[in-house]
Amino acid sequence: MGDFSVTSRVYCVLFCTIIKAVISTGLGKCPVYPSFPNFDIQRMTGTWFEVERSFYLVELTASCTELTVGINDRGYLLLTINTVNKWTGKKSTTNGLGIPSSNSSSIFRYKVNNRVPYVIGRLLPGAGLYNILFTDYDRFAIVWSCASFSIAHSDHIWVLGRRREIDASVRAQIYAIMEELHLDPDRLIISKNTNCTKDQTNTIKQ
Repeated sequence: MGDFSVTSRVYCVLFCTIIKAVISTGLGKCPVYPSFPNFDIQRMTGTWFEVERSFYLVELTASCTELTVGINDRGYLLLTINTVNKWTGKKSTTNGLGIPSSNSSSIFRYKVNNRVPYVIGRLLPGAGLYNILFTDYDRFAIVWSCASFSIAHSDHIWVLGRRREIDASVRAQIYAIMEELHLDPDRLIISKNTNCTKDQTNTIKQ
């Protein structure tokens, strides 16, 4: 889609300036990231592919990860996640619900399978609080999640793309944004997106 627009560059500079003033480093509780400015939830709909991620035990065997995003009449994200087990070739589909923390917020609580009670869904693997730290909506999104423990915290990073592969110039932009957010790009692992079938199901169940 070309280089960032002037407006996107301004948002990036302002947002990263704010971040430097509010996040913490090292041990302790999770850093605090504000919601992405002027977040447009409607523009997040459609298909996304996992391009890179930090190490995440839940996804150890996952490949060809594809997300289909919709919105219900309450403004919640409807998420269908399709993966292929890289060892067995078996396909898997998970449905979930993303509940924004407030209107126009990029921070949402995800629970797996919207057909089970919330008290159960929020305890399943993958459930938790997520923040779309930065996106241009058309090419990539940086998603972050963190959990605090007694004296430390554990966080995870995902880079999503509208295509399974991202150009080197776009990757450079993503890494630069991550460094401004005090997130280390060296933590990322390139997701396995080879030999992915073209007929993976991405139907959203209402």
